[in-house]
Amino acid sequence: MRSSILAIPALCLAACAVSAEAPPCPECLSCPEVEVPPPSPPARVLAAAEAEVRWAPSGKARLTGGVTGANAFVATLWMAPGAKVPSHRDPTEEYIHVLAGSGSITIDGVEHAIGPGDTVFMPAEAEVSYVNGTEPLTALQVFAGPEPADKYRTWTPKPPPP
Repeated sequence: MRSSILAIPALCLAACAVSAEAPPCPECLSCPEVEVPPPSPPARVLAAAEAEVRWAPSGKARLTGGVTGANAFVATLWMAPGAKVPSHRDPTEEYIHVLAGSGSITIDGVEHAIGPGDTVFMPAEAEVSYVNGTEPLTALQVFAGPEPADKYRTWTPKPPPP
């Protein structure tokens, strides 16, 4: 993927005739007007048997197999019946795809009932809270930026069985 270009001085254009398809030359990379994204981590497949499980301090939620890249975080979220997520804001977009269970999510003051097959989009800085229903919830959770997932570092890790 090509880095975004704010403005390129004539020297850079003359040096490599930067186009959207071509990578920037060393002269352009040293140009203060060119944004170069950080490198992505290497590709990986996290086998289910090797996935770390982290439990919330309350014991009412767990996260399985969190994988973090340069631009996103994805994991499986499980919540006990009646569990709650207090009102909070995250600095990036968040997505939840419900695999099983149901509950009520409130986004910026608007309450929504959610259940299996539903997908939720939460804009960055949206005020969000959740109350789980009477059955356990299993959902795919994605942050469009890995920073919000740092909160799960405080959850208790349980390594996979040998």
